[in-house]
Amino acid sequence: MEEILLLLQKHFYMVSAKDLENYYYEGLSIKNACHITVDDGDISVYSYLFPLIKKYKIPISIYVSPYAVETGKNFWFQEIKNFDMKQLLNFLAVQKGEEIPFVGDHQVYAILKSMKVKEINSLIEAYKRAFNIPDGERVGMNLDQLMELKASGLVSIGAHTLHHPILKNENDDITRKEILQSVQDLGDLLHEEIKYFAYPNGLPGLDFGEREINLLKEAKIRLAFSTESRHFSLRDNPLSIPRRGVTKGGSTFVLAKLAFGDYWENMKKLLKGKQEKDFRYQ
Repeated sequence: MEEILLLLQKHFYMVSAKDLENYYYEGLSIKNACHITVDDGDISVYSYLFPLIKKYKIPISIYVSPYAVETGKNFWFQEIKNFDMKQLLNFLAVQKGEEIPFVGDHQVYAILKSMKVKEINSLIEAYKRAFNIPDGERVGMNLDQLMELKASGLVSIGAHTLHHPILKNENDDITRKEILQSVQDLGDLLHEEIKYFAYPNGLPGLDFGEREINLLKEAKIRLAFSTESRHFSLRDNPLSIPRRGVTKGGSTFVLAKLAFGDYWENMKKLLKGKQEKDFRYQ
């Protein structure tokens, strides 16, 4: 992580979420810029990333669920991290009365992402009961840790729904609650107006659309981040800002990924075949 931060700092001008807000709305000129975002509020942000951004004075923004912060409940994909994915898929197949050949872990995640979040959580609870699996240990930050990040002046905190659903899978009432209540509750926890948001999973058209964007406007959100893999620019809708993922791999891999830019996703599919989204039910 430290190598990657130094790499980004060497090649880019590191900007804050506020800088980005001014770029989109106030005409702030920024060139060759990079803003680091982190979703989900994992404890690793506090334990590993936070000391590094303080060391190098790098601003970032993070996106969390106020429900997870308050209750300590894991998101569904965090809860299944150490499950036997083939066994979980077989369990799901029996419940559905279908035969689903196992292809790989990414296939299982994709199939779950095709379901409503209530159905996913019900499946997980049934699976844990069937195989006597205890609840997973908390992996997210608590409120004290979140407030410490906020107090540093280096971390902007935005909302990331309540339960991390694929918003486009949900009905209007659930989607409204997941967005508006997450913004309101997080603001109450942090005693500040919440202006930023990140879509769960975040592929435009597949995971969210105009309905979600309109709800964010209603919530007075200024910036919202997708996972569309390309550079940001003034051509973007500020409520659907693209991001390039640098979660996996060392500094050399990240540099190559950034250098290939828009060609990267096509190369990945060519080299590795079907990606997670190819297994999603439409």
